[in-house]
Amino acid sequence: MKVLIADDHPLYREAAATQVRRLYRDAQVDEVSSLEELRATTARSSVPYGLILVDYYMPGMTSQALADLVTDLPEVPLAVMSGTARNIDVRAAIQAGIRVYIPKTSSSEYFAHALQMLLAGGSCIPSEILLDQSAAPGEVWLSQMSEREQQVLKGVALGQSNKEIGRTLGLAEVTIKLHLRNVFRKMDVKSRSEAAVKAVRAGLS
Repeated sequence: MKVLIADDHPLYREAAATQVRRLYRDAQVDEVSSLEELRATTARSSVPYGLILVDYYMPGMTSQALADLVTDLPEVPLAVMSGTARNIDVRAAIQAGIRVYIPKTSSSEYFAHALQMLLAGGSCIPSEILLDQSAAPGEVWLSQMSEREQQVLKGVALGQSNKEIGRTLGLAEVTIKLHLRNVFRKMDVKSRSEAAVKAVRAGLS
């Protein structure tokens, strides 16, 4: 697996690379320090990256630039790393389509869990944002969902992949995808992370 770590802090970049190599011993890890270098590196790579870790505050990075990355690299699992876990930053990353957010203060266990969830198709968002109750519970959209859709959504809130949700509910993965399409439409969200946040706030975890 090819992994790209984009961070303008050499020490953290080195630490992240060490963690990745410990988790995935055969991984080829490349490092860049800006959005411009990230774009150039992915463009010239003959083999697609299997994982990209992006610093939220490195040179050139904005919430729109992050959203563009998600759009331009739809098959590549992207995780955001940041020195803060402010709700506004996490929300911006979620809205950009990011499923995993790793504060730089996280433990090595959280780092490993976050990457495992991302590569399995799940999500991993800091508890700071999930426990924020500033938004009103989604009672309207919740009442519009069938019991099965709520069960699927609960799996998303727990960070499970479609395969794991399907195994738990005894359903095919393609059926889970169909349910999620309806769930996202009713919730008015575009990503698993957004759905997970709203689901936890509504008590579905």
